[in-house]
Amino acid sequence: MSVAICTRNRHEDLWKCIESISKQKSINNDQIEIIIIDDGETSKDWLQNAGDLLISNNMDLRYLPKKESESGLIKSRIKSVEFSKYENLLFLDDDVELEQDYFLTLKKTLSNYPDAVGISGADQGFVCTPKGRLLMLLSGRSHFSPGKLSWSGFASAMNMWNKHSNVFKTEFLHGCNMCYRKKYLSDIKDVEWLKGYSLGEDLYISYLAGNHGSMYVNPDLKLLHHGSPTSRDKAEFVSYTKIINHFHLLKTRNKVNLFRYLMLRWTACFLSIEAKLKRNDEAYSGYRKGTKELRNLFAANRVT
Repeated sequence: MSVAICTRNRHEDLWKCIESISKQKSINNDQIEIIIIDDGETSKDWLQNAGDLLISNNMDLRYLPKKESESGLIKSRIKSVEFSKYENLLFLDDDVELEQDYFLTLKKTLSNYPDAVGISGADQGFVCTPKGRLLMLLSGRSHFSPGKLSWSGFASAMNMWNKHSNVFKTEFLHGCNMCYRKKYLSDIKDVEWLKGYSLGEDLYISYLAGNHGSMYVNPDLKLLHHGSPTSRDKAEFVSYTKIINHFHLLKTRNKVNLFRYLMLRWTACFLSIEAKLKRNDEAYSGYRKGTKELRNLFAANRVT
């Protein structure tokens, strides 16, 4: 298996991730490479220490620095596909920590589901109260089924993944930990609307890979995703892309119609009000700009 960690100047978070990988239970001398795809700068000493940590568990560390012209998360994902050596490719965010049996459980899941195009695990850090679950549904961000995207294309149903006990089929994988059979990732292309942090790129990849077969979530694949704010895009841009990119995701899936457009408008309105009540002016501004641009995108889509 190849493990690809796309990162940018989050060395403290990345070290915790590498530590959790180095502590994985015995995997019977399987060949595993850990690849760091770097949009930032990482010193040779840091890499040497990380390599020493991993070699103790028979894992190889490979390092791929990127040029400034190649920056962006979707481009890092594509580089991972090109650079990795093995059949199974596990993407991990640099701010996750795996439970010690994650690799063993993943190996068993891949064996038990030979038809699986991709497999994802459950973030144990998600805490979704009944009230929070209701708000997710009312705002159009979630779905009653854990493996379904909402009508507006949002993936907040994954907030309930750690509440399930059995493996289930899904339309999408969670970008912080998603394992694919690499042969099903050949359709991924860099697209203009996935810029910088590339919000929604995991849903884009899931859709393309999912066209080749079934994807699954195994709640026994447990990890903590800390959601580090370091080196992410500014709040206004993130909010803007949260609206715009979900339109492009709907368009990619051939799901743009009046009903889904209105649902996305409703979700955008809800997020705007939420940001306003929290006095998050940057996020509010981004949502308002995104909503305005959404009208133009939908009008242009209807013309074409």
